[in-house]
Amino acid sequence: MAEEFTIKLHWYDIGDDDDPRWSYSRGLYAYLAPIKPALYYFGKCYGTTIRQRWNYDAKSEVWDCINERTKNHCPIVAEVELPEGMNLSKKLVDDIECLLIFRLQPPCNVQCKSSRGKYRRPGMKVVCLGKAWPLSTKTFRDED
Repeated sequence: MAEEFTIKLHWYDIGDDDDPRWSYSRGLYAYLAPIKPALYYFGKCYGTTIRQRWNYDAKSEVWDCINERTKNHCPIVAEVELPEGMNLSKKLVDDIECLLIFRLQPPCNVQCKSSRGKYRRPGMKVVCLGKAWPLSTKTFRDED
C-alpha cells in the first residue's frame, strides 16, 4: 500500500483583471458555469501563466466547448498547499489535474476522462477548499 499524503487546493475567484493570481505560472485553474455549480474544464499551467492559458488560441477546442454551453463563465484558481518537504513539480501538477478530471468528468476536458494512464499517484488525497469551490464533493483519492 502506498504512503498516504494530502494536498489542499484553496480555490479563489479571479474575475478581476488586477488579481495577482492571473500571473501564477505553476498550478491549477477551472472554468465554471455562471449560475449552477458545474465545472466545464480543469486546466493546469507550468511555465506559462494562467492568463496565457485563458487565451482562445491556447486551447481553441476548449473555448468552443465552453461557448456551446454559455457565453459567460467564471474562472477560478487554486493555491496549492503541499505536505512539508514536497515540491510542486510538473509531474505533481499533472497528477492532480488528471485525478480531478477523472473523478469529475468536466465536459470540456478530453484527456484523463476514461483512463488515468501515466498520471497516477497512489496514496494522494486532494482536498478542495475555499468559497470558489462550487461542488459539495471536496475530497478526491488516488486509489491503488
